[in-house]
Amino acid sequence: MLTVATIGVIVGLAVRGCAGPTPTHVVSVRPPSRRTEPTGPTGTRAGVPVGFARTTDGAIAAAVAYVLTGQRLVNLSPLDAADAVRVMAAQAASQRQVDDVTGRLGALRDALARGAGPIQYWQSVLATRVDASSPTRVRVLVWSVGVLARAGVAAPQAGWTTSVFELVWEHADWKIWSETTASGPTPILNDGAPPATDREFTTALIGFTPWQAAS
Repeated sequence: MLTVATIGVIVGLAVRGCAGPTPTHVVSVRPPSRRTEPTGPTGTRAGVPVGFARTTDGAIAAAVAYVLTGQRLVNLSPLDAADAVRVMAAQAASQRQVDDVTGRLGALRDALARGAGPIQYWQSVLATRVDASSPTRVRVLVWSVGVLARAGVAAPQAGWTTSVFELVWEHADWKIWSETTASGPTPILNDGAPPATDREFTTALIGFTPWQAAS
């Protein structure tokens, strides 16, 4: 989810340009589970996914889906973004999360205001890990990458993050009690090709749709 620290990461990218590798702990890749029951989501509300199974795999699916709401939140108005955050947040923590997210979205837009064209934020989740699980609370770690670009102000650049979600079962769904996000672990860029320019990046992705939206 593009909340709190994740927005801080991409604001930092916009302000300082491409970030170098950040030493941190390594996230273990979670072996694929043999799922026999649907995990969700079963629908959307306020533009974000809802309806996750009351299982550990359902909580993982919720955490992954929340991480991948970045572009949606960037595209929403402040009021609509607040509504979306309330859908994902636990009730007791919702106002705190709304204040954090809307404030940081404002900072992001200010940082990118000098650019032209749409703000592009492409995301993918690479691995997850569960550190604690019960029928009412699950701690899920999500390792992901987000690629931010806006012509004239933010050259295409990748930010790697590890998000730690504390999810609680509330109103028949997994809700965010808290999320903390740290930069990394960050791999170096290989020498296969030079970094794309704004024009090359936008041209190469014409016709592409974020994978989770297309699936």
